[in-house]
Amino acid sequence: MGLFDKLFGNKPSRDTGKVATERLIETIIQKTSTPFVKVKLTPGETGPLESKIGGMPYMPEGFEYPLDLTEGGNGRPLAFLAQLNFGEIPPLEGFPREGILQFYISDSENYGLNFEEPNQQKGFRVIFHKQVGNPATNNEVSPSALLPVKGEFRLSFEPGMMPITCSDFRFDKYLLEAYNEAFPSAQVPSVDRIPEERLDNIYDRLEAPGHRIGGYPDFVQIDPREYHRPYQEHTTLLFQITSMEEENCSIRWGDDGTCTFLIRPEDLAKEDFSNVIYNWDCY
Repeated sequence: MGLFDKLFGNKPSRDTGKVATERLIETIIQKTSTPFVKVKLTPGETGPLESKIGGMPYMPEGFEYPLDLTEGGNGRPLAFLAQLNFGEIPPLEGFPREGILQFYISDSENYGLNFEEPNQQKGFRVIFHKQVGNPATNNEVSPSALLPVKGEFRLSFEPGMMPITCSDFRFDKYLLEAYNEAFPSAQVPSVDRIPEERLDNIYDRLEAPGHRIGGYPDFVQIDPREYHRPYQEHTTLLFQITSMEEENCSIRWGDDGTCTFLIRPEDLAKEDFSNVIYNWDCY
């Protein structure tokens, strides 16, 4: 007896296509759901130690501000994008329980994105301050006007569970297994043989835009790990920031896009943030 029968009973003769599709979706949810932290953004000023997007970063005494090392970057200071104070965030397995994690990106046209080597921290930087003390009083950095972020956002957090998204490079594997379980008399050898009307319903249900820590990324275009096979070990979503609009504040990754940072679980466990994939894409 397959997992589909165990979960829902062996009644294929009475299942309609719609019911079977619903059960298929529930099977994927059952198999892939994992904890994550939902991030809510509220426009407003923040202190140096708070979790935030935009504004000014926490900078301890002696902090060496990261520079743009890309060709044409000319060693200019990178622009501060965001920081996460793990002391404010609900515990999430594998993630630090304390310290401040920061994200910096280039203020160039593509914000430091490297399509061929997305983990090369030249046009972006991920910096972890494990020990957090008093911020320096003599570090001054002007926010860049060329960033996707306009304004400043406070962050609040809510734990939850989520299934794999349909844009994750691993999704097709789970979809094919669940489909052939749900439709045993019409099994297919690959996802592209699944009827389009069923795929549309599945994809609509398993899209998951939004800001979050952990869980699964949601890409507007293709998952960069799909064609960068060496990076398929980067299975942990460190942080996702999506486009949004608030009064006097906004985040715009191109045309309504999304930014993701991905890390290998073993690097996260060591609090080693030197090998992080940075990606953003849009419509």
